[in-house]
Amino acid sequence: MSTINIMIAVDVETAQSTASGTTITQGLYMIDTTGYEGTAEAGNELNTPCDAGDVPVWTIYPINPSDNIAITGFTGQCVNDGIFQNLEQQKTPAGVDYWTCVINEGTASAKYQYSLNISMSGKTYSYDPFFTVTAN
Repeated sequence: MSTINIMIAVDVETAQSTASGTTITQGLYMIDTTGYEGTAEAGNELNTPCDAGDVPVWTIYPINPSDNIAITGFTGQCVNDGIFQNLEQQKTPAGVDYWTCVINEGTASAKYQYSLNISMSGKTYSYDPFFTVTAN
């Protein structure tokens, strides 16, 4: 079981001005600690490789520190199919919000999509990256 840290940096002005309805299309950059080659790291559609039992940890930050941004929840295939177990919001000792879960041990090897629900300046948007799970 490994912890996979996923950091999300958002240019709030660009993300909001270019959104397609409530779906973010630009200005959001995701990176993870898997060191995986071939993923769209720091671009759109991050695909995080993981094993069943791994623990992803998501944090989000605005590029402009005066902007307000937060992950408010998750939806999509990973939630609906039970891939994410014990999904919860927590705080670091320094007060930084983050979300974590465990990748279900019973998950089949496959690529799964999920949606991040993100609040920016009082409006809610979504973004839909992937996990590629290797079953143990």
